Amino acid sequence: MKVYISADLEGATGVVHVDQTNHERPVEYAFGCKMQLHDVNAVIEGLMDAGVEDVLVNDAHDRMINLDVSALNQGVRLLSGTPKVMGMMEGCGGADAVIFVAYHAMAGTPNAVLDHTVSGRRVYSVQLNGREVGETGLNAAVAAHYGIPVAMLTGDRAACSEASALLGDGLVTACVKEAHGRFSAECLTPDESAKLLRAAAVEAVERVRAGTAPRMDVGDGSFDLRITFHTTLQCDRGAILPGVERLGGRTLRVCGYGMAEMRRWSGALIGLGSD
Repeated sequence: MKVYISADLEGATGVVHVDQTNHERPVEYAFGCKMQLHDVNAVIEGLMDAGVEDVLVNDAHDRMINLDVSALNQGVRLLSGTPKVMGMMEGCGGADAVIFVAYHAMAGTPNAVLDHTVSGRRVYSVQLNGREVGETGLNAAVAAHYGIPVAMLTGDRAACSEASALLGDGLVTACVKEAHGRFSAECLTPDESAKLLRAAAVEAVERVRAGTAPRMDVGDGSFDLRITFHTTLQCDRGAILPGVERLGGRTLRVCGYGMAEMRRWSGALIGLGSD
């Protein structure tokens, strides 16, 4: 079995503040990277307990050079660096299951650690086929495009709830903290979260083998993607692309077919809407 891990950072054990995710704050950022690595390794240990021999980890946070390959568990491969055409889902094709590690809730979610959608400075909200989604929804749609189930998600309570609402009860979730606000949370200790993550990974593999791990319903694969930015200037920048429709001061719309194509559009439009 081949398992693909998309590893963000905001949802990692103990991470509660933006400084812990920002390379420009080296002391705090070092802690964030340490805990991202901790959670990824705990999940890998669970996968190996369950007999998985092929694991690809995609470093999916910001510059995508947060994970130290020399500190990863043996027997895995790391996809590091940016830009990547598919961003957080680069290299997922051909996997038997996808796992989202250290994920966070979408922008505007109450009681969620570091809630945002792709870029907190640029994106107010994203709608896919009439439903508001965050990174979990965008990336689950890509997995569905390739016929891959999302077997597991780890993060705070809000991220786990968002994912379960999107993908159903077949999804295994592992909650490592519960927010009291955007920059505060009640956190498990690393030892406790490691046990939780390892056991959850074993259960996720069992569900994949049983055929009960969920895939996001993407219908016939056509998409109506709408991105609302924080400012009109950010919208101005994305509106230069041919085929993009402007729906007002801050919202762009693009329609097409194929969720991999949709994910590339979302990355391009948000990237153009730079600060």
